[in-house]
Amino acid sequence: MNKVILFLFIILFIPYGCEEQEEVVDAKDNVLLFVKEINPELHQTMFKMDQEMAIADNKVQLLYDLKDRFPNQREMIKKSLKQWQALHKDLNVTLNTIYEKVEAAYVAYKIDEIQGRQKFSETSQTLLIEAKAVLASAETTKSLIEEELYE
Repeated sequence: MNKVILFLFIILFIPYGCEEQEEVVDAKDNVLLFVKEINPELHQTMFKMDQEMAIADNKVQLLYDLKDRFPNQREMIKKSLKQWQALHKDLNVTLNTIYEKVEAAYVAYKIDEIQGRQKFSETSQTLLIEAKAVLASAETTKSLIEEELYE
């Protein structure tokens, strides 16, 4: 009998907890589809920034592993670690800022499609310039970090 009650409890209440998470994911997907349709170049740049963050995450993890294996070399590793962490942070802050602005434009678009499209077109061009600048800076920083290793 207790197993039946537990089973019913699980069936009734678990879907409600998952539903909220799905709505958040759907909202983000809608915003990303919106930016892809309205400004594919900005979408591509945002995607590339996300990829660069993943690369930085991977490098940070590898450096932590290296630091654990060679504790006597912590100072040398610490410098590279800080550089990769700073790069990740810059990319993350910029990407989040861009996403928030795109999300606001998406909401405006949904409220009034004509006004939102005009507003987003203007905003997306500015955001694209910002995103490209940060991405270029990230590429330069990444190159400098890698060059220092080979010196």
